[in-house]
Amino acid sequence: MMNATHWRAQELKHHSADIVWLNAEGARRAYHLVGLHDSKTHLGLDINTVGAIERFEFGNDAAIATMWLRARVPGIQQVVVVFGEDECFLCSSVFLVENWSDIFIPSRDDAIVYSNDKPLILFYSHENAFEVGQRIVSD
Repeated sequence: MMNATHWRAQELKHHSADIVWLNAEGARRAYHLVGLHDSKTHLGLDINTVGAIERFEFGNDAAIATMWLRARVPGIQQVVVVFGEDECFLCSSVFLVENWSDIFIPSRDDAIVYSNDKPLILFYSHENAFEVGQRIVSD
C-alpha cells in the first residue's frame, strides 16, 4: 500500500471505495510498463510502441471528453492509473471514465492509464487532451 499520507492519496480519499493504491513493487512495474509507451520526444504516446493512436483536445469541455472516452474505453476492464513511480492505483474503467475529471484535473499532472485486460493505453495531458491507442510491444 502506498503511503496513505501522500498528498495524492489524500486528494483522492473520497474515492477510496473505488481505487486501490499499488504497493511499491506493483507501482514500480506499472511505471516501467508505461515508460515503454511514453514518447521521449513529445507529450503523449510513443508511435513506435503504440498503434492506432487517436488524439482529442477537449479544451474546457469535460462532458464531451467523457463521451469521447466512453466510446473508446469499452466494457468493464481493470485499469492502472500511473502518475509517477510511486503514485499508481487500480480501478475499473467505468469508474475512471465517469470520474476522470475529478481524478486528473485538480492536480494538473499528466498521467498514463493502461488496461490489465486489453492492450488499451491512454495518455492524459494537463493541457486538456487525451491520446488513446493499443500497446504493440509487450513488457
